[in-house]
Amino acid sequence: MFLFGITGGIGSGKSAVCRLLQQKGVPIIEADPLAKELSQRVPEIREALTKEFGAEAYTNGGHLNKDKLSAVVFSDPEARQRVNAIIHPHVLKWIQEEARRLANEEQQLVGVEAALIYEAGMEKMLDAVVVVTAPLEKRIQWLKQRNHFSEEEIQKRIAMQMPIAEKIQRADYVIENDGGLAELADKVEALYHWLGLHVY
Repeated sequence: MFLFGITGGIGSGKSAVCRLLQQKGVPIIEADPLAKELSQRVPEIREALTKEFGAEAYTNGGHLNKDKLSAVVFSDPEARQRVNAIIHPHVLKWIQEEARRLANEEQQLVGVEAALIYEAGMEKMLDAVVVVTAPLEKRIQWLKQRNHFSEEEIQKRIAMQMPIAEKIQRADYVIENDGGLAELADKVEALYHWLGLHVY
């Protein structure tokens, strides 16, 4: 089985790339929703986050207080590192288990979608990393539509991430999402062909 990662800056279109791959029958393990899910149901994560950030890390209903944690991690780099150190080991372990399950099902291509592949050291467990990029103006426009963020908030979040130039330099394959959906579909077709060369 060829296990590859898909990453990119916020608003770059990595989820759109993953959807197009899924339409081709490629299973995609989504790390970011998984991190939120594990934060809800793994007692060790809940205890560590509560100890680190207080009872308000979770709502009165027991759900992860995403607004509170997002406000902290996107304004304090050290807090972001502490959150990641608590959550990432559990996410990586679950991804490895899911990848083994898919390998047992004789899946030949499996993707992992994650915003923080390089930051989490996840590339060590992957056979290749695909980086999706997009022009800054396009990313800002998309994030305003999707998340209703202000431009200041978007710039702050982009600044907190690893520079896209560094991700491109470390990537095994790069998709430039600088056109429409049809053009992106053509680029994903080329990616799918490239991935297939590593399987057969």
